[in-house]
Amino acid sequence: MKANFLSLRESELGPVFISLDQLVNAFLKKKQFPMILVSGEMGAGKTTFIREWFSRMGTESSINSPTFSLYNIYDSPNFRLYHFDLYRIKLAQELDELGFEEIWGKEGVSAIEWWQIADSYLPKTNRILLSIESDSIEFRSYTLEWSETEVL
Repeated sequence: MKANFLSLRESELGPVFISLDQLVNAFLKKKQFPMILVSGEMGAGKTTFIREWFSRMGTESSINSPTFSLYNIYDSPNFRLYHFDLYRIKLAQELDELGFEEIWGKEGVSAIEWWQIADSYLPKTNRILLSIESDSIEFRSYTLEWSETEVL
């Protein structure tokens, strides 16, 4: 696993966005469909990060939290984003009836918040791990991790 760690203000996310863009594009060029697995405590800014990152892709969509719907779909000229929020899933078996494994790693780009409950359902490849930690009111730490052998 290769990791890239930055501690930034919300207004300074450009380097993280660029790194994530490069990773996503590298997967898509290889006809692989990446999953961005987003970790962080409640209120760390997971949905805000996804909103800000994807809004740069030329989408007309208003990116909202999928907490109650469990997932939302957004289109851009480059790819379709499936944005999942699994916070309300309490047992992994609940995923059996939702059919998400038909999407994860099989089409578009999946951004999955609270993904740990679904770890056994997720493909072990095409993963980009994004961890967000609140360092203070003004700063958050962002760590991107990926398997270099998969992307290169």
